[in-house]
Amino acid sequence: MTMLGQKILKSTKTYTKKYDIPPTRKEIMEAVNIRSSDAIEYAIKRLEEDGKVKRSLGRARNLFVIS
Repeated sequence: MTMLGQKILKSTKTYTKKYDIPPTRKEIMEAVNIRSSDAIEYAIKRLEEDGKVKRSLGRARNLFVIS
């Protein structure tokens, strides 16, 4: 797993625990200090392929960490 992937997982877990909803892509970008939405999307796809996260289609806040 890449360093960016680790940061995304950590920030998503922290945000979801604090607010009881997953973060938006913009909130993830701010949390990991990355300005490229493509880089975030690519990293999330890799996490999904690795079975670390799951996305629900049709929702803005659709990223769920699997354990």
